Amino acid sequence: MSNRCPILIAAAVSFACFSGLPAQADSTLRTFFNPQVYGKPVALCMSDRASCGKPTADAWCREHGFGEALVFERLLTADKSKVFRQIKCISREQAVAATAEHPESATP
Repeated sequence: MSNRCPILIAAAVSFACFSGLPAQADSTLRTFFNPQVYGKPVALCMSDRASCGKPTADAWCREHGFGEALVFERLLTADKSKVFRQIKCISREQAVAATAEHPESATP
């Protein structure tokens, strides 16, 4: 019985250490499905109508504590409004690290 005790303690400590990993991953990447502001879907274009798509998604991500939008998906509503169906945000540190690993995919 005494031989099992150290193994059980080691297993419990390992579980406690690894259980924190998903929470850390969630803080660097998050997908917002059907994002809304005051109960209304987020429009694809900002009020100036010149900034559409990526700039708007980036602004959404910055507003929610992330660095930029990694990807986004558009949706055309029944009344022909263009809104976001989803926005996947990434933290600034994660985006910089991803660019450093693959410099050929960096945007100017």
